[in-house]
Amino acid sequence: MPLNVKKRIANTYPSLGYQSKIVVNYILQKGTNFISKTVKQIAEECNVSTATVSRLAQQLGYANLSQLKWSVANELDEQYVVSEIQDDDSPKTVAKKTLQSNIESLNNTFELMDESDLIKAVKLITNAHTLGFFGLGGSNIAALDAYHKFLRVPINCIHDSEYHMSLMQAARMSNNDCAIIISHTGDDTDTLLLADTLQSKKVPMIVITSFPESPLADYGDVKFFSISEDSRYRSEALLSLTSQVAINDCLYALTAQHFGPQAYKVLEDIRTTIFSKHKNAKN
Repeated sequence: MPLNVKKRIANTYPSLGYQSKIVVNYILQKGTNFISKTVKQIAEECNVSTATVSRLAQQLGYANLSQLKWSVANELDEQYVVSEIQDDDSPKTVAKKTLQSNIESLNNTFELMDESDLIKAVKLITNAHTLGFFGLGGSNIAALDAYHKFLRVPINCIHDSEYHMSLMQAARMSNNDCAIIISHTGDDTDTLLLADTLQSKKVPMIVITSFPESPLADYGDVKFFSISEDSRYRSEALLSLTSQVAINDCLYALTAQHFGPQAYKVLEDIRTTIFSKHKNAKN
């Protein structure tokens, strides 16, 4: 099992330089408030260089600052302050607690987003000849939802809920395309085969997962992390789905913004076609 952030800090602290130790002490003091800070803000508040902050993440064994933030969010403090659903809760109380947990999940997912990752992801998407969406099980719901959204922008999109068809689609993609691959755990064998197939074709990948140290995360040219936590009546995978859909929403909105009038024309064409269908049905 991977070391948690506290153990990594304890093991690494003696060998860290003076400035790196300042940043470590800052992280321990701030707790989960640390995840809302940018590299520049952390550097300024610690009076160190941005390079020191970025390098610390690697010194602690993380690929980047986003992975370090994920560990801090999940391990240093209680991530969720929302009360658990109890057997005697009223229907409205259950609804309130459920929505609060969704809001908390979305807020924490947002805090883990880096603007540079969003910019890079949109560049991969908008330059792609074909944009493919891949996911299995619950993550397939998120992949289908993203496919449904991205049909509204001027990009050729593909998706199939049947696994073997998805493998065939992956095998036909190239380095001129882009794949968005979604998995809560990031260690499902079938999902990893999809990722391996895409990698063999040199397809740039945007990975959405809840576990930065999962095998799937290693495939991502860009990685986004969905924050989630088990509750009594909902598994972390269900909360992760909420975050996955939200990340897709962000990528779609940024892509539509990039294409501007072109995206609006696609949307109007779709609306006209659907309206015509309903009009003919009434006649």
